[in-house]
Amino acid sequence: MLNGGLCFARSILNHQVSKDFNNPNPKKYLKNVAVRLGLPQPVVGLMTAVDVSKVSIKTESYREGKFVSVFVTAGLSNSVTVGENLNTLNSKAGTINLIVLVDGNLTDACLVEAVKTVTEAKTLALKKLDVRSSFSRRVATGTTTDAVAVACTGEGETIEYAGAATEFGRVLGLSVVEAVREATVKTENLVSDRSLAKRLEEIGITVNSLIEAIMELLVYHPDMGSKKEVLDVLGEELNKALNDVNVASLVLAGVRLEEDGENGLIPKMSSETFKTDPVFLLADEILGMSTANYIAGAKGIFEFARFDRVKPGIIKRLGPFLDDVIGGLIAGVSSNMYSRLLAKKGF
Repeated sequence: MLNGGLCFARSILNHQVSKDFNNPNPKKYLKNVAVRLGLPQPVVGLMTAVDVSKVSIKTESYREGKFVSVFVTAGLSNSVTVGENLNTLNSKAGTINLIVLVDGNLTDACLVEAVKTVTEAKTLALKKLDVRSSFSRRVATGTTTDAVAVACTGEGETIEYAGAATEFGRVLGLSVVEAVREATVKTENLVSDRSLAKRLEEIGITVNSLIEAIMELLVYHPDMGSKKEVLDVLGEELNKALNDVNVASLVLAGVRLEEDGENGLIPKMSSETFKTDPVFLLADEILGMSTANYIAGAKGIFEFARFDRVKPGIIKRLGPFLDDVIGGLIAGVSSNMYSRLLAKKGF
């Protein structure tokens, strides 16, 4: 934000502002902050609404007696996939700010290449955590306002390259991956083993939407009890399924296959063909039936056929693999709900 580009600097500032910050001249604002803080000039300034006390710092040696330090603050409210159309921006935008300090003498070209390596590593960290775009729900590559500052002391032997083939680039990349991951967990609590319910919510499938789809095809019988009893048992069965590691594995396999299909990565089938849900594609139905069968046995498969035919609620808006694996999930849950409610009456 302040003094971007190649320059000499004596200070680097990552300044925290309020989430509703809306100064029309952010460069001037940062310059005044630097003066007020008495920072040695020139100052390179970054800005964020993220709590800077949750910074992640990683320091590693890339050569005997030489170190690289990475500082990261991370907010994901405006996570994005590069190249997508953005209709609206979150007024409380998050950002990932990265500052890299190198004890060494990097050439200008090396500094630029280091920015490239840092950016690749940041994107890899987001992929490892399966961070999703807040706009398209695809795997995110960053946020709309990310910033990178790479600085070196200018002392010692000249370093010309910062790519993945160099030891400096390797250490730099690994340090950034770990720092971005840690900062994301600190700020967003986005742990890698978060619940299946959370993972589904991140791609636009909420627990409420699953319940609504089940209730849309509810065949009610008075012996099932009140509507509250039905919803209570349904919630319990859905929660049990969502917290089963095998259900999670089946569902996430469907998520991955859906994205591979959209990207044309399924052998012998183009992305255009995949989107038509061709009749020769049977793996999606097999995955859905397997999910229903695991949750509720043969009754689950019978219920899956009913859900697959009607495609209630959110199911009709999902692609070839997702509509079936989510259909299998709610079919199994629905079947178990009927079994529990009617068992009380001896059915």
